[in-house]
Amino acid sequence: MASKIAIASLVALSAASEGLRPWQAPGPEDSRSPCPMLNTLANHGYLPHNGRQITAQQFGDAVTEALNVNRGFGVQPANFFMRAANKSAIDLEELNRPGILQHIASLTRDDVTSLDSVDVTASTDRIHHILQDSSTDCITVASLAKTRLHVEALSSPEELSLKETLLAYVEASLLLVMMNEEPVPSGWSFPPGSVYCAPKQRVQTWLTEERLPEELGWKKSERKLGVIDLVPAMKGILEEKRLQTGKGPLWKAFIPSFVLGTDSEL
Repeated sequence: MASKIAIASLVALSAASEGLRPWQAPGPEDSRSPCPMLNTLANHGYLPHNGRQITAQQFGDAVTEALNVNRGFGVQPANFFMRAANKSAIDLEELNRPGILQHIASLTRDDVTSLDSVDVTASTDRIHHILQDSSTDCITVASLAKTRLHVEALSSPEELSLKETLLAYVEASLLLVMMNEEPVPSGWSFPPGSVYCAPKQRVQTWLTEERLPEELGWKKSERKLGVIDLVPAMKGILEEKRLQTGKGPLWKAFIPSFVLGTDSEL
């Protein structure tokens, strides 16, 4: 009997050790970024809670432990951040500058144009639009396409660069994948956009409080996620955006207009 109790205690201890690290709100001297997930990782202690002097290795460790995604999700962007800032370690607030991580037409942040800006607070209006743009209880590829059109219109006539466009759609697909209600399907299975459903309450809690809402059913992926797992969600958002603007299916974007027999914009 004693041995059974001991084994049960060890199992319980192991399960507890694998749980989500406790959340703590940032203090007035803590550094935060324009990225909700990086801030969340700092608030949960996977990145240094003060958000300062963070290395690429720490970014990689944080996303792997907290989210069970490939280290490249953290290391590769971090290496870019370091090169852009010409540093080997950065404070999170340093990412809130054009040309590093911050960009116009963000889903959650107002446009910033000053190189000296450190205001990284989320826009309640933009988060409201993310939720309002879906007529269901979930954020979907269709609703995120609508939100992307909204935030891009707010920045008009300024337009996203090609690099910023890629970043913007990676961010949108990450929202769906990281907050998805069901286990994330493998990108190699080519799932349809309809499989993505990020519950609104879960998304709202994450974006407004910058914490991982375990009490709402959130948990990290049971299998390690890679870049390929973002592709179907990103494709779905792009397809929906084209349909909502009357440009037709995504495949038309890759066919010259003279082949289609029209000179209109694809």
